[in-house]
Amino acid sequence: MGSILHLRDRIRARPMLARSKDRARRAPRILLAYAGTTEREYLAVFLASRGYDVTACGNGKEALAHLATARFDLVVTGILMPQMDGLELLRALRRQDGPPVIAIVDGAGKMNAIYLRNATLGGAVATHYFEEAGNALLDSADWILRGRDAVIRDVVW
Repeated sequence: MGSILHLRDRIRARPMLARSKDRARRAPRILLAYAGTTEREYLAVFLASRGYDVTACGNGKEALAHLATARFDLVVTGILMPQMDGLELLRALRRQDGPPVIAIVDGAGKMNAIYLRNATLGGAVATHYFEEAGNALLDSADWILRGRDAVIRDVVW
């Protein structure tokens, strides 16, 4: 299991041993920016259970502050957040040549499909509704971070 770093309480989960001894490289780092505390915890634990190191924050401004001080392999962001939303974060990351982004929207609003379409046009590699963010999010993260061939090889073999 990967580790989780929360900005506010600085809690770090104990990392689980690597699946194989020959896996000497570091775990991929994911920056999770999501407004809802409960949903953010759920997504962080879910991603960490796959072996990713997850840093969680509550809005786009905090995410940019983290990106300025550390290197991340992937950003998972909610679209609707206070102070700086996910679409503004996407624009900032595109200007900086930042890491790939997966955008998530929650709720049952009529605008959700439009938000996800705008996120795709803004440079998000994958988009998901929160309701499907479990295994679909893990599949997207694996696809982006491990590469298409490695994911297909694991599925086939």
